[in-house]
Amino acid sequence: MDANVVVLNRGYDQSFQAREQRLIESLAGYDELIVTFSGRLESCYSMDLCRASGVRFRAITLDNPTLSRKAVARAKRYCQHYGIAHQVIKTDEMIFSVHLGHLADVKDPVRYLCQRLGQEVHPPILLSASAEEMREYLRRFDSLPANTLWLFAEQGMTNRDFRYGFQKRQLDLWGKGGENCLSRRFSDPQSLDRRHLRMVDMAEQLLSDMGLDGVQVYFHTLADRVTTLARVRTPTGLRARVFDMQPTILQALLGAQFDMVTLDMVPSEDPQALAI
Repeated sequence: MDANVVVLNRGYDQSFQAREQRLIESLAGYDELIVTFSGRLESCYSMDLCRASGVRFRAITLDNPTLSRKAVARAKRYCQHYGIAHQVIKTDEMIFSVHLGHLADVKDPVRYLCQRLGQEVHPPILLSASAEEMREYLRRFDSLPANTLWLFAEQGMTNRDFRYGFQKRQLDLWGKGGENCLSRRFSDPQSLDRRHLRMVDMAEQLLSDMGLDGVQVYFHTLADRVTTLARVRTPTGLRARVFDMQPTILQALLGAQFDMVTLDMVPSEDPQALAI
């Protein structure tokens, strides 16, 4: 058992390993796959299982406004290290995720990807979606597109299971998987647009460049709905350093076009161990 995973339920671990083996065997049964690779936690885990299965595959990243630069960089590093063919498709379209269910004007990411790949016959597209994500996708778009595989969701993999697998395989060596979709940094859906997503992404990248990896920036507006506020949440281990760097952080986030900056006393999500 990996040192950074604390198992409190041995039965869960055994069933998890059995399901993981079934997934690897299922993946090995395909001649070739296209694997969606956002660089986030779930896709890092599914990519690792593809490698373990020996299936021939190539990775594709749909780089959209809700995807952080850290996640894109992680996907590129991973593919370069293992010699995986990797295509990045850049778009300014707002792509649907479970955190954007309240927005009317979002693209179906899977059908959008199929269109961008063209009309030629291509290998099946593997989605690293959890059971919860597939349910939300079906609620919004009614059906699963042809020539797509939802093996993880169909095997009952939940978001919790993906987190466990990510930690168990020590995939945080490629960077923490906790930043999730940037849309989760917004408490008010009315504020969520491309410009504000870029502000959050830039702010977190600037903090990461300062050596403050794991610090998260949440977007707020004041009562006037115009003045923007960056609420900075810090892992406990970095809190003293962040307090010492307040003037530098303030200047950096003002440069990212925020009007005001606050430090949050609640630590950001930074799980070093996963208890089951």
